Amino acid sequence: MKIQVKKINYVKQLTFLITLISLLAGLIYTNQAYAHATLTKSEPPRRASLSVPPKHIQLWFNEEIEGSYASITVLDSDNNSVTESVPEIVPDDLKSVVLPLPEIAPGRYTVQFRILSVDGHVVESSFGFMVKNTAEKK
Repeated sequence: MKIQVKKINYVKQLTFLITLISLLAGLIYTNQAYAHATLTKSEPPRRASLSVPPKHIQLWFNEEIEGSYASITVLDSDNNSVTESVPEIVPDDLKSVVLPLPEIAPGRYTVQFRILSVDGHVVESSFGFMVKNTAEKK
């Protein structure tokens, strides 16, 4: 009788352990499947206050992106676009996209971006930066 009780307890513990491992594995897989590309770095950085206008906008993400679907727009303080170029994927870094900028005047700017990660998720967001007026005041 004692052997049978020990055997039942062992089977219950083993079943519980297998169920727990299966649930944890499912949670780990689910987190990976629902992950989206996130912006990890930008040039210029978010909320930067620059003395010299940037020559380009470059964005880095935590996973590869589809460069042909990337969109970056730079707006001035009146919400007018200052860019006409199309962003390009950086050839040696498939997690990065770059947009050349024309010469821009001092003021506040907003970078709006929309990208498609290779897992098929669209990510869009925006951030601002400022170019200071360094001309001497008379």
